[in-house]
Amino acid sequence: MPIAFAIVLASRQAELHQSMNILTRNIATDLAPLGDAISEAVNREQLRAAIISACAKFEHAAALGDKEYLRTLHVQARILADTSLGERLHRLYTRRKCFFSDGCSINPNKIDPSVVLVTPNSVWEDVFKIVRGTWSMPYSKGYGRRLRFVIYDKHHNAVIGILGFQSPAADLACRDKLITVERSRKLDIVNSTLDVYTIGAVPPYSNLLGGKLVAGLAASADVVEAYKQAYGGKQSDMNGSKVDGSLIALTTASAFGRSSIYNRLRFYDTLLAKPIGFTKGFGAVHLEHLYGHMLRLLQEEGQAVTTGGFGVGPKIRWQNVTRALQVLNLPGSCLRHGLKREIFLFPLVNNLESAFGGERPGKSTAVQADEYAEYWRSRWALPRAERDRSWQEFSANAFFSTCFGT
Repeated sequence: MPIAFAIVLASRQAELHQSMNILTRNIATDLAPLGDAISEAVNREQLRAAIISACAKFEHAAALGDKEYLRTLHVQARILADTSLGERLHRLYTRRKCFFSDGCSINPNKIDPSVVLVTPNSVWEDVFKIVRGTWSMPYSKGYGRRLRFVIYDKHHNAVIGILGFQSPAADLACRDKLITVERSRKLDIVNSTLDVYTIGAVPPYSNLLGGKLVAGLAASADVVEAYKQAYGGKQSDMNGSKVDGSLIALTTASAFGRSSIYNRLRFYDTLLAKPIGFTKGFGAVHLEHLYGHMLRLLQEEGQAVTTGGFGVGPKIRWQNVTRALQVLNLPGSCLRHGLKREIFLFPLVNNLESAFGGERPGKSTAVQADEYAEYWRSRWALPRAERDRSWQEFSANAFFSTCFGT
């Protein structure tokens, strides 16, 4: 491993371990009085106090814009949800390591991306899981209409990044204000869109602003065609109507406040991702480490525990946490963590405003993968490659070992 990269990697490992140690101590402080949620009765007052403490800590971090704390909290939530995940992902990486490249093997001028549809029980599904496992956000399979893609560099035979799409939320205020049809037809419009629930690049491509490449390819003709093939003419779970196969727009949200990937994401003069607003700063991620205790409380009280499936909605944790707060006589404001995520809209037809008003979708504006890749190389990748050559020192084995704790 090059010395410079080893120094950077060691520094990042030390920073991560320090952040995790601080957060683990905070979580241990919250959990200490509660005991084992699986085998012991839940002490209401102690759980109540732990929730109040967790809310205060997260709100403080969000107000300061402390993204490292927020990322570390996501990591801890993921570990608590599945303690063996890192070990399984490392075994998977060991089997599929030929799909990942060291920086010294990459020539930025030759990067040639393709958009590969992920099918169940395939090599590409393994690759998707490996890449997704390197990120701090807790893993989600998505819900409703789902499509997954691997962005693959054909020239270097290496994975650039991944894309995951799912059915959008039925209600999203900043999007819904743009939909001008009568309320009874709103879901028909929503069913012509998808939500991008996971997106990003892995090193060394991420060091070359590969996130911009992957984000732009979310609006590619490959995605539009795959959607048409998968869902055209099928029945919607939302309202039972037929999905006509037209994908007219995408929505997505930044992970932490404002987004460096989506902001100023262009294809020549066309703005691909348009900012349309922010979420209201509600959620349950700051309470993930207490989730098991809340479920146990609901079971002790004979309360309904949402387990998933059509008809219960995608926000399973939200529903269970809300019920637990009610049992503990805590206000719903405990779910207001204050982290407002920016929402972006990707138009995929040339008359989106009219289509949102009920008119027939116009001509597709989806980008061609090869054309967008050429633009990305000249606009972002090559200038970054010249300014910062640290990407050349990237070691795939060292990176994935660090990510998966081996």
